Amino acid sequence: MKIPALLTMLLAFIATGHAQQLDSLKYPNGYLYFHTYGAGAPVIVLSGGPGNSCLQQEEVAIELGKKYRAILPEQRGTGLSIPVPFDSTTITLQSAVEDLHRLLQHLHLKQAIFYGHSWGAMLAMSFAAQYPDKVRALVLVNPGYYKFSPDLLTTHVNNLRSHLGTTDLALWDSLGKTIATGKGTATDSARYNRTIRLGYIYNKSLIDSFMTKIYAAKPNGTMQELMVSDLNRAHYDLSKNLFHYKGPVSIIAGAQDALAFYTYELKVIRPAIQLYWIQESGHFPMFEQRTAFNKQLWSIMAAWP
Repeated sequence: MKIPALLTMLLAFIATGHAQQLDSLKYPNGYLYFHTYGAGAPVIVLSGGPGNSCLQQEEVAIELGKKYRAILPEQRGTGLSIPVPFDSTTITLQSAVEDLHRLLQHLHLKQAIFYGHSWGAMLAMSFAAQYPDKVRALVLVNPGYYKFSPDLLTTHVNNLRSHLGTTDLALWDSLGKTIATGKGTATDSARYNRTIRLGYIYNKSLIDSFMTKIYAAKPNGTMQELMVSDLNRAHYDLSKNLFHYKGPVSIIAGAQDALAFYTYELKVIRPAIQLYWIQESGHFPMFEQRTAFNKQLWSIMAAWP
């Protein structure tokens, strides 16, 4: 269902300043909103999180829109796509996968290339596992977990800690204890999040400018909590079903990312994956090394004109 043309233009301008079109489709619990950039073969662009605004990957969507029809969904539970009710019955991995299927049907697309960053890569792979014929190719950037396990979580946290100095580690621990007691302020939460994010980037001096890109709009913490709970409850494990998808998989990753071991783990279960490393970059190569990232992205995309 299209929202009125004038409202579309106003919302697109207010939300992004760049979107060529903001549209929506109805689903059983509300509306799923999505942004479209450019024209050509379709590419679904999935941002990370879960719970982050789609605008975190808008620069990538704009870049892809130069030659492709880049479609950037506001994933259920983020932005304007808030379901009713907004609880564990509506925020699940399966509902997120079905939303992508609905989007393809709404746009009359038989297939699309799926680009996903971090959590977005997890969602893209989950969709490919269930709807392999709908995926022309997977282009993943610093993918997150391929399965949930205590060992992987421990490695994740320890790697982040290894990327921080003693002062930042002390601040992380101190603020964490304060917040856990329920006495933390909004400022404490902001400092805590900023400190953790230091572990995700290579050039620490750029943390504040990157924070404005990472949080291009306010994330939805409720969606994140609900989705993580569902992934735990469902024993999320792509090694059990990713083999259903037989198409190409390419991964671009920051060589200094604390989460790079997830990429290696994926390579173990999917040896044919093509890996491309970006030096002097952590979890967000599209921000830290934009020129090198775009060059590698276009090199990969050249295989699917």
